[in-house]
Amino acid sequence: MQIKRILLIWPLFLLVIWVGVMPVNAQPTSTKSKVEARFKVYGNCGACEERITEALDQKGIVAGGWDREKQEVWVVYRPSKVTLEQIHRYIAAVGHDTDLMKADSAVYQSLPNCCLYREKHSPH
Repeated sequence: MQIKRILLIWPLFLLVIWVGVMPVNAQPTSTKSKVEARFKVYGNCGACEERITEALDQKGIVAGGWDREKQEVWVVYRPSKVTLEQIHRYIAAVGHDTDLMKADSAVYQSLPNCCLYREKHSPH
């Protein structure tokens, strides 16, 4: 009697374990919660750097910075919260051109003279 009960319960036990494990294996493993990107952002000086890094202080952006010599931004962000295109827009909105977006002329012209990177003068 005991053996019959075990033989009847055993397949049910295996089925429960298999169903319990299956969803774990079915989850996508290639989704990244954070992504790093680098792209051109034009500027001249420390004031530009401050303005650009402040523009990166947005929901979904984990970290970021601007390299004046390379004229390049690096950013770590969560694609589920913000897109790379939105990040380009944030930077262009404060007056700095990127690979994808050109800053509005009125915003650019309102920058301090030292930050007018489109002009032909030496940066600090």
